[in-house]
Amino acid sequence: MKKLFKHLQLPWMRNRQPDPDHFYRRGFTSDYRARRRRLKELWIGSGLLALVLPEPAFWLILLILSCFISFAFLDEHPQK
Repeated sequence: MKKLFKHLQLPWMRNRQPDPDHFYRRGFTSDYRARRRRLKELWIGSGLLALVLPEPAFWLILLILSCFISFAFLDEHPQK
């Protein structure tokens, strides 16, 4: 199965060297991984808050806000 997956991968996906300027390889940099860990904490906190306040309207607002923060936080580019 790994051989099949490797064969179906696009050429630019085979290179896993961290590169902050490349759209795919940016995910392998230590800065990006640190941001993903922080977002994991945000989602865990949001889930716990949703469990404490069982109100569907609040869940929807919390979900939309968490998604927006996640996309904005992961998409930011470091200043050069």
